[in-house]
Amino acid sequence: MLLLSAIAQADEKKIADLEKRISKLESNKIELPTGFFVNGNIEAYYDDRTYDSGVDSRAEIQIGIRQTLDNKYVNWIGGSALYDTHYSKDTSLNNTLVEKQLGIGADYWRLYLGETEAQRLGFAKTPKIGAPIIITQNNSRIDSNEKIVLALGGFQWDDDFDFDSYRLKKNMPYGAVLGYDNNTNTIYSSITVSAFGLADLSYMRIDSPVSSTYTKAKHQEGISVGGELYRFGIPAIWGIELWDDKDTGLAGKKRFDIGGLYSFNENLYFTAHRTEHDDLGYTGNYYGLVYQIMTQDDKDKRPDKRKGLEFGLYLHDKEKTSVYTGAHTDYGSQIIGSIRYKF
Repeated sequence: MLLLSAIAQADEKKIADLEKRISKLESNKIELPTGFFVNGNIEAYYDDRTYDSGVDSRAEIQIGIRQTLDNKYVNWIGGSALYDTHYSKDTSLNNTLVEKQLGIGADYWRLYLGETEAQRLGFAKTPKIGAPIIITQNNSRIDSNEKIVLALGGFQWDDDFDFDSYRLKKNMPYGAVLGYDNNTNTIYSSITVSAFGLADLSYMRIDSPVSSTYTKAKHQEGISVGGELYRFGIPAIWGIELWDDKDTGLAGKKRFDIGGLYSFNENLYFTAHRTEHDDLGYTGNYYGLVYQIMTQDDKDKRPDKRKGLEFGLYLHDKEKTSVYTGAHTDYGSQIIGSIRYKF
C-alpha cells in the first residue's frame, strides 16, 4: 500500500508540473489583436503565351485591422495593406507593399485615406473573372493612387476594404462617392441607386485638372447597370459598363464591358465577359469554368467571393486594333488554367 501511495503522489506531482508548464506556455503565447484579419490568395497559373515555361505562381496577401468604437458619430476604424507578387495595375510595383489605406466611419458614411480604390464603390458590376485589366489612365475608376474618398448612403460596408462588390441597404437603396487625388488635382464622383431591388444603376465621373493641355473635354465618365436573378430562381449575376475617356486618353471609341456569372450548383459556376475597345484597342471574349471547394462559412456569399480551394479553366479569344498605329491583330483562342487557394 505504501508503494502504491508513493506512486500515486508521484503521478499527482507530475500532473501538477505539467499543468504549470501548460499554463506558462499559454501565458506567453502570441495573441493577435482583436479585429486583425488576413485575406488573399496563392495561385499556380498556366499561360503558355506569357511565360517561357508556361507556368507561373503568384501570391496576394492583405493584412489589416478593424475595430468598432463606442461613439455615435464615429463607430468604426480600420486600416489595411496589400503585398502582391504580381500587381496587375502596375507591374513595376510587384513584390512590394501597396494599397496602404486607413478608414473611419459610422453607419451611413465612411472616409478612406491613402492608396485606396474606394472611388469604385458602387460602380464596379461586371464579374471580370479571368479577364485582364487593361487601363492606361493615370486616374481611373480602379486606380489606387493616394487620395481621400468620402462614401455616403446605404452601402453595406465591407470592413475588409473590398470594393469589388457591394450591396445597398433596403431602407436606404442609394449611395454616393466623392474622391480627390491631390497629386494630380483630380476629382472622382459617383452615385448609385437601386431600381426596386431588380438592378442597380450607377453614374461615375473623373474630372481632369483644369490646367491640362487637352483641347476638348477634360473628364471621363461612365454608366453601369447590374443585378442578381436569384429572386427569380435563376442563380446568376450580371453587369454592363459603358465608359468614355473623352479626350483624356488614347481610345477613340467608348469602352464597353458586359459580363455574367451562372452557378450550376454550389461548387461549379460559369462566367462570361466581353470587352470592346479598351485603352489599347483590345476587343475580346473571356470565358471561365470554375470548380470550388469552399469553406463552411462562405456558402451564402457571391460565388467568386468565397474562400477555399478553386480550380479554374479559362478561354480567351481576343483581337486588337492598335490605338497607336491602327494595325489589326487577331490573337485567336488561348487556354489558361489555375489552381488557387483563397483565404
